[in-house]
Amino acid sequence: MRDYNDRYMKGIDLIAAFVLAVGGLCWGSVGFFGVNPVEVVVGTMSPLSRLIYAIFGVAALYEIFFYRVIQRRWECSSWPVGTERSPT
Repeated sequence: MRDYNDRYMKGIDLIAAFVLAVGGLCWGSVGFFGVNPVEVVVGTMSPLSRLIYAIFGVAALYEIFFYRVIQRRWECSSWPVGTERSPT
């Protein structure tokens, strides 16, 4: 059962990471070019654009609050690692 749950949760992790990447690209286009792709596609502060922004926010909160859990699930070490060695 654990394997199924891990695969399911890893899928959610990937979806949240993808949504954050798309949101970052949207905000990058606003900052660099002054163009908001969400507003261009669905309109300025329409209910759909507000939903899209809310999804970006939920994905960010998920990644922030479950950062350690996601690391354990993917068997990653936290940064910075205290046992780092200098290159020799």
